[in-house]
Amino acid sequence: MRRCLLQAAAAALLLSGCAGAVSKPLAQAALSGDTATVQALLAEGAPVDGRGPIGTTPLMLAAQRGHTETARALLDARADVNASRGKPEDGRTALIDAAWAGHTEIVRLLLARGADANARAESGATALTGSAVQGHAAIVDLLLAKGADPNLKADDGRTPLMEAAKEGRTAIAERLLGKGAEVNATNAAGVTALMLAAFGGHADAVTLLLASGADVNLRSRAGATALKAATTKGHAGVAELLRFVGARE
Repeated sequence: MRRCLLQAAAAALLLSGCAGAVSKPLAQAALSGDTATVQALLAEGAPVDGRGPIGTTPLMLAAQRGHTETARALLDARADVNASRGKPEDGRTALIDAAWAGHTEIVRLLLARGADANARAESGATALTGSAVQGHAAIVDLLLAKGADPNLKADDGRTPLMEAAKEGRTAIAERLLGKGAEVNATNAAGVTALMLAAFGGHADAVTLLLASGADVNLRSRAGATALKAATTKGHAGVAELLRFVGARE
């Protein structure tokens, strides 16, 4: 089987006449975590950074699936650790893919090999955004230790803290605040992390944000407050907590 894959890769390279042409056998081997085949195909001349139809490289495919040893083999062969899918695709990097998917060891490897902790997808989302949304605390720690900026905003103004608050990820919100996340930052609609936590009924996150200096009476562009968000969704306990510290609708 491996010999057939090698022959197919060699034929593809000859037909393309381009060292950067995608090697489907290499992509398939990376996706399935077949490290030995990846190494053999690379030795035969398959392009380590060959692009698939949507701009993915073999390293991105290995990162998406959490194949650490396969990713290591590709990096040893000088795969571009910061390659992105670019336009018109979503611009994600291998690190962003791995962080969103929760592959801690892949994230550790990519960072050790020079991955940009602040790389942004076309939407402005980062690896830190993804790990905050998904609740991958260990990955959040790795990224922050490597200089990930907790205040980088997506195109709509969302920050990792807002994402953590919205999902009720209190432990992650605490990590972000400890690294300087701005508690009263607003998105494009003027919404804060406190409003999002209140809207979701996440009492622990609301308590943390208040203790960290969140302004309980900030208003969104539509005029809503955290208290309004809580009462709209029927979160009586959160509303009572907000009123206790002086919240107004």
